[in-house]
Amino acid sequence: MVATKYLDVNIFVYWLGKHPKFGETAYKWIKSVENASHGEYVTSSLTIYETLVIVGGLTGRNLKDEKFVEEVITAITSLRGLVVEPLTGDDVIQALRLMEKYGFDYEDSLHLAVAVRIGAKEIISNDEDFDKSPLRRIF
Repeated sequence: MVATKYLDVNIFVYWLGKHPKFGETAYKWIKSVENASHGEYVTSSLTIYETLVIVGGLTGRNLKDEKFVEEVITAITSLRGLVVEPLTGDDVIQALRLMEKYGFDYEDSLHLAVAVRIGAKEIISNDEDFDKSPLRRIF
């Protein structure tokens, strides 16, 4: 699968958490994903888990709340242009190499490993650490 744009977790957190500063920009990206062809945008299965944990922390909800979990999963997986790519064993090993190469934490390295594997050229994120990666960061 070749995708051109990888969505970082912060897009989903800002969108679902209605972030006061970045929520509107994230919402615009989500609208772009909704209007895109299937597979034009990709994120990792890790993103779903991270979004649940972060938004849960922001809202006081938790992962035992089935309704909350279902709402977040459905919000993400129902986006027409988005493919949720699973993490592979190779990704978790490659992420270690990327940590060393780019000075990233393991979380960002996992996202980068998936993005590189699927052939993404751009990452949608406001995380400036990705400016050191081979992907073009846009936000």
